[in-house]
Amino acid sequence: MSNPTPSLPTPPQRNVIQQTLLRIRLVWRLIRDPRVLWLLKLVPVGGLLYIFFPFDLLIDLAPVIGQLDDAGIILGSLWLFVEMCPPDIVKEHMDDLTAIHVKGTWKEPDQGKLPGASGETDSTK
Repeated sequence: MSNPTPSLPTPPQRNVIQQTLLRIRLVWRLIRDPRVLWLLKLVPVGGLLYIFFPFDLLIDLAPVIGQLDDAGIILGSLWLFVEMCPPDIVKEHMDDLTAIHVKGTWKEPDQGKLPGASGETDSTK
């Protein structure tokens, strides 16, 4: 009988707000990246400009429904922009955004000199 392979730990799941903020940070980084075609950078800008147009897909008379089309257009333009960007550049930025960065420097211990390994204690020195 074979042993089941242990599953790898999965990264913590992000909620919708965290995913949206991560996507916004990714879009910001991609817009500032000179390797992304400038014409492609007009997609999220156009989505944001939609807010200021005098016409809407849905009239803003209803308190919630009227703003849903605005949010949908903006989020859709952000999604489309990321999907149209070169995948290797998107992966590079996403890896950097989701990486765990530790501040400080790494210090290698002295070889063979671990504290307490020689039997010395503070009282015997």
